[in-house]
Amino acid sequence: MKALVSVALLLLSVISYSESARAQGEVRVRPVDVYISGFGGYSFPFKTDISLDGSTVSDVELDNSPSFGGKLGMWFTAPRKTLGIDIGAEIDVTHFTPDMLGVIELNATYFGANLLARLPMGVEPDLPNGRWFPYIGVGGGAQRLSIQVLGNEGRNTAPAFQGLGGVKVFLTKHFALFAEGKFIRASHSQGVEGGAELDFTLSSVHGVGGLSVHF
Repeated sequence: MKALVSVALLLLSVISYSESARAQGEVRVRPVDVYISGFGGYSFPFKTDISLDGSTVSDVELDNSPSFGGKLGMWFTAPRKTLGIDIGAEIDVTHFTPDMLGVIELNATYFGANLLARLPMGVEPDLPNGRWFPYIGVGGGAQRLSIQVLGNEGRNTAPAFQGLGGVKVFLTKHFALFAEGKFIRASHSQGVEGGAELDFTLSSVHGVGGLSVHF
């Protein structure tokens, strides 16, 4: 009797292992996960010091404003086998309007590239990229700024830095919602009427959410 029970337990163990191995084998992750995203939210710029022709005004407040844009990126899943994470890269375009002093209108557009890392959670056959994942990223590019002062308009493009973090949740295998916070910083110098130079650093935090389509 004991021998029969032992054999039965052994068979159950083998069947269980076989089913587990088969289920894991069904989770086939593509080597590249390509996506396109659209997002919208709000931007919150920091106070800044403004220098105009040698004179400086400290702690000038900038207006909060809507923030919107889009992303195009891809994830590489090969590092998951050794590091447990996926590595990605994306192009990010973000637009916002942080006006200042009630008389200076600013239109800012950030365009840059980010390096990313994500931790897939809830991986299963129907959702090989995970049911959801947190992610972080860092990148750089340029910020194009349009400045209107008392009817005079100028444009300036400056190097920019971006850091970000967020969470993405898959509704289906190809559609996901995400929430993201990011920080953008760029220093601008723009000539104004009379030959004076307007110098200031534009630093802003953005809270956005959107929809991603994964191919």
